[in-house]
Amino acid sequence: MPVHPGDSLHGTKASLDKFVIFLDVKHFSPEDLTVKVQEDFVEIHGKHNERQDDHGYISREFHRRYRLPSNVDQSALSCTLSADGMLTFTGPKIQTGLDATHGERAIPVSREEKPSSAPSS
Repeated sequence: MPVHPGDSLHGTKASLDKFVIFLDVKHFSPEDLTVKVQEDFVEIHGKHNERQDDHGYISREFHRRYRLPSNVDQSALSCTLSADGMLTFTGPKIQTGLDATHGERAIPVSREEKPSSAPSS
């Protein structure tokens, strides 16, 4: 059993055309999640207040920080939350020689009604 929320399934994938972060956040709603980009990092924060479960009361919080590759187009980032609790952050890659916009900005989390197709390992 994982010690921290989000540790059971998470990771990054990079292909020729995009960079993807996937993170299991099934215990959090979109309102509990904050995703922002600051300089060359994406920061994902989840926190929910105390709630009752089968064993009593629990509150959860996590922070994750990932370095974005320098060729990710930061003006075209997206973030979705699937019906089964998989957060997927995607950034398309740009052709080398073009300058990506850097700075801090929030990335909204949108909810998908279908389960995630992220890898299960």
